[in-house]
Amino acid sequence: MTLLGLVTLRFPLKLYDFSLMDNHLHLLLSGTGKVCTDAFHYMVRKLNIRLGEAGWPPLPENYGFKLVPVESKEQLANVFIYIDRNAYEKQISIPGGYPWSAAMLHHSKWGAVIKGVCADTLKKRELIRLTGSRKPVPGNWEFHPVLGLLPKHFVQNRKFLELFPTPKAYESRLVKDYEAVVKVAETLEESVDFSPEEMDGIMNLLLVNRFNGKTLGTISNEEKGRLAVMLGKDYHLSPAQIAIVLEMPEYLVKQFLNSKDFGRRK
Repeated sequence: MTLLGLVTLRFPLKLYDFSLMDNHLHLLLSGTGKVCTDAFHYMVRKLNIRLGEAGWPPLPENYGFKLVPVESKEQLANVFIYIDRNAYEKQISIPGGYPWSAAMLHHSKWGAVIKGVCADTLKKRELIRLTGSRKPVPGNWEFHPVLGLLPKHFVQNRKFLELFPTPKAYESRLVKDYEAVVKVAETLEESVDFSPEEMDGIMNLLLVNRFNGKTLGTISNEEKGRLAVMLGKDYHLSPAQIAIVLEMPEYLVKQFLNSKDFGRRK
């Protein structure tokens, strides 16, 4: 977290959202391609120094990144949702309860409640130890003993509030906008692990929007085939998952997915 703050000081970029996981991280930022690339290599170099000092091996030599441009306001909203759902997807925490992300600032009071020690009250040697850098930092920046540099000092929250002006607007997208999450995952070449409740929610949403509000018990076999293909193609559910959701044998789902009338061959 402290390193992210230093990046915003050292490079001409703005950070709008982030999520730090065990073996990867997601950042939503604005800056030129070169600036973003230089910032990434700076982070890797600094992180390897910190890892070495703590007795850990460095990051793998092939530790890389994928830079995906955000080209519309709708895509921007989708990326916010995807990043904030990251810890939730991995079944670690609810979005606003995960301490290693900017989600604690998004319509949450935790960002204001959590306090740290201000930089201007610390000796220079202690600041260098905390930041791993001799570069001066703003005097009002607060360092927490567990979290490091508090994200309220380096995350720009204005874009988020423009897109999600109320907690309800944000929370409803977090739990209901399955298609948006899948779209962002595709651009990052990642997968989404939907829970059984979410898979049921996706199916019910499709029944309302594509099948005139019919229930699973009232749709025909042909409609089940079409529904199976939508679940597989648009939401990347596996045949086993689709079989559970549609309450039908897995071999029938595979037949639907591979038939010329319903599935991939069509």
